[in-house]
Amino acid sequence: MLQVFKAVEEKRTELEQLRIIIQATEITYRQKGEIPTAERLKNLETKLAKAIHILSTES
Repeated sequence: MLQVFKAVEEKRTELEQLRIIIQATEITYRQKGEIPTAERLKNLETKLAKAIHILSTES
């Protein structure tokens, strides 16, 4: 059972790192004026934040 919690924690950490990359990429696309792509990245980042929150509260 402990392995399951450890695996969840590792995945949560991976998702947090991915979220940081997505945030930076979204900013880059906004600066380039590619708003539709930036908005899609923002939506993805928001959903990723929810997933991270769920994993954090469940463990």
